[in-house]
Amino acid sequence: MSKKILLVNPWIYDFTAFDLWLKPLGLLYLASHLLNQGYEVELLDCLNRLDPEFPPVSRGPRYLREAGCGSYYKEILPKPSFFQDVPRYWGRFGLPFDKVKSRMEKLSPPDFVFITSGMTYWYPGAVVAKELARKIWPEAKTVLGGIYPALCPEHAEGWGFDYVVKATDPLSVMKELECILETDFKVESYSDYFSLRPAFFLYPELSYIVLLTSLGCPFRCTYCASGKLYPSFWCRPPEDIIEEILFSREKYGIKDIAFYDDALLFQGEKHFLPLLKKLEELSLDLRFHLPNSIHPLYVTPQIAQLMKKVGFKTLRMSLETSSSLWQEKTGGKVNNYAFEKATRYFLDAGFAPQEIEVYLLFGLPGIPEEEMVNSIEYVKSLGLKPRLSLYSPIPDTPDYYKIEGLLPEDEPLFHNKIAFLYKSGNALLYQKLQRAIAPED
Repeated sequence: MSKKILLVNPWIYDFTAFDLWLKPLGLLYLASHLLNQGYEVELLDCLNRLDPEFPPVSRGPRYLREAGCGSYYKEILPKPSFFQDVPRYWGRFGLPFDKVKSRMEKLSPPDFVFITSGMTYWYPGAVVAKELARKIWPEAKTVLGGIYPALCPEHAEGWGFDYVVKATDPLSVMKELECILETDFKVESYSDYFSLRPAFFLYPELSYIVLLTSLGCPFRCTYCASGKLYPSFWCRPPEDIIEEILFSREKYGIKDIAFYDDALLFQGEKHFLPLLKKLEELSLDLRFHLPNSIHPLYVTPQIAQLMKKVGFKTLRMSLETSSSLWQEKTGGKVNNYAFEKATRYFLDAGFAPQEIEVYLLFGLPGIPEEEMVNSIEYVKSLGLKPRLSLYSPIPDTPDYYKIEGLLPEDEPLFHNKIAFLYKSGNALLYQKLQRAIAPED
């Protein structure tokens, strides 16, 4: 008899959360590989807003709601004691706890319960899901994976999971799971891993899918852990990506696709550009979105024109700061000259200025207030919309070591961007700058 595995995408415990094309893509790839080996697989996604038992919530910008995004249902909970000075409501985002418990109790007992954790500071959701599974199925083995155990392995091992997968690179993850399950997945290369499509069919209904066309990033920014999670860069063949897009469009009837890549435009001549040319040829009437933003350095006139033609709707670029000094200090991934060229290419291609959002990193350790103000004014001077992205302390990154002593090192909840905003004393400045960006709000 085949073994049964329950895959769980747990709740988010946080001050804020929003479904910006958020899907547990790693779990969905894993599901396909498990099914391919004959396992019985079920998915319990506590963040599936299209679940019939999900309380209706319609907040969020209209253009994002129309593209499948939206707010999560939130149950207000008591804040952890060390967050009492943070003037925000803490809570559990996702399906109501009782609904999840009831659904688990109706399932036949699994042999394994795999639980993911997307952010280090979202770990309470994984822990609560483990405790609930352990109470209902005492014999089931619990397995924790995701970014949290990869970046905080010692902390993750303290919660009593039967197994903790500390890798995020797909090949390393599959090797660890082979040992746990005593199964040969026959995944020897990235091509093997991506040969199966992610199991979106485990969702009864979809409003969008997400797509990963490459792994890793060539840059080593001082605030980012991408290089630690994925040490090398690898990209899928364009024809394979096209096949997945066509498959998803036909099978799920979706119109919205979000790219999850960290460096979508890197090596664009052999990767992204051929993909765009084929999409133009096929004329699929799809809407594409870039929640992770793109590197201005690699934008060309041809890429910008094709992105407009094939239907890119959510366009975000990463600038982080307009200060040349701080651009170099944080990794040198962009400069103002490249950014202005990219802006001109997108405008010439037909994108309206209000369609181009620019990420600026707020709260980076050491950066002066004046530099943040100047960055906002710089972006606005080009007619574009600045979007402040809150700095979140990430373990084992150069900028993380700059705040030693400010936060406890043994509690990942302090990696929370809202908590750090208040603990660092930058909340009033943030509110001031937000008003400068959107005074009408």
